[in-house]
Amino acid sequence: MGFDPNYVRENHDGIIIPAANWLTGRRDLGGLAALIERANLPTVILGLGAQSFDSAIPELLPGTQRFLKVVSERCKNLSVRGAFTADVVASAGVTNVTVTGCPSLLWRIDGPPKIEKKAGPISKVSISGTRYDDETNMFNPKSKSLIGLVMMRLAMAKGYDYVAQTERLDMQFARGELTAETASDELDYLAQVYGSEDKGAVVDYLKSNLKIFTDVGTWTDYASTMDFAIGTRLHGVIATLLGGTPAMLVTHDTRTVEMANQAGIPNVSARKLLKEGVDVQQLYDEASFDNFNRKQVHYYNRFVRFFKGNNVETNLGEEIPVD
Repeated sequence: MGFDPNYVRENHDGIIIPAANWLTGRRDLGGLAALIERANLPTVILGLGAQSFDSAIPELLPGTQRFLKVVSERCKNLSVRGAFTADVVASAGVTNVTVTGCPSLLWRIDGPPKIEKKAGPISKVSISGTRYDDETNMFNPKSKSLIGLVMMRLAMAKGYDYVAQTERLDMQFARGELTAETASDELDYLAQVYGSEDKGAVVDYLKSNLKIFTDVGTWTDYASTMDFAIGTRLHGVIATLLGGTPAMLVTHDTRTVEMANQAGIPNVSARKLLKEGVDVQQLYDEASFDNFNRKQVHYYNRFVRFFKGNNVETNLGEEIPVD
């Protein structure tokens, strides 16, 4: 991540940083802090998040602490994803924060989505999972990938669509870039991932049911044709909600818990599903979107005020009246 601070200072009025779950004990943002200092312009950061698998506040590296202070000195307040992130930022001595949530739900600039459930059984379901391919023990029962494997195996067993985001091998087989003849070891691995001894069936499933999107509009258009989506991928769930379709987030770390709570997204813990199993129809029946619909109005208004407070012009409308 880099830019020419002299060019930015001479040609722009400020810096806007779309952030993600950057606040961990391993990420060093000192280099970015130095560039912002050299540019010395008003700096606004959006949707900054923290991530921890054990709910403990991570000990931020000195460079990342410096980054937070540098940004805080150049804006009215920082936009963070939730209360946990606000606590992490405060641990670095920075308190001028506003809990806004993730800005992804602002994609519909005309106003927040409103979700309504249909009655009766559902059949058109999409699944998403998180798979840590770099884990040598990903098939270990204690692996962070376990819930992802459960979701992938469920999708294939039930014939549900699977929306891929980072599953490179799956995408390559789905597109025909890899075949059983050219990548037998890779297919062996995917057969284990999807829990099937029939490798041909795995390839057939990927070609027919794996969905790959490279732009938001196509993704939300697809989501609008579905009955329900469930998965561990936050933005997979958000894309579905933007399409006006009910969706549920499977929470598995502080980031997903924080976002579900902040946005009012119906959610279920990975621990619960691993213990009790995944009954998609039951989860759909139990999901309520009243809290989500209510919170989205406040979410939209909070961002409108945040941008105005930081002197950032947007194409958002005015605040929405709250009943």
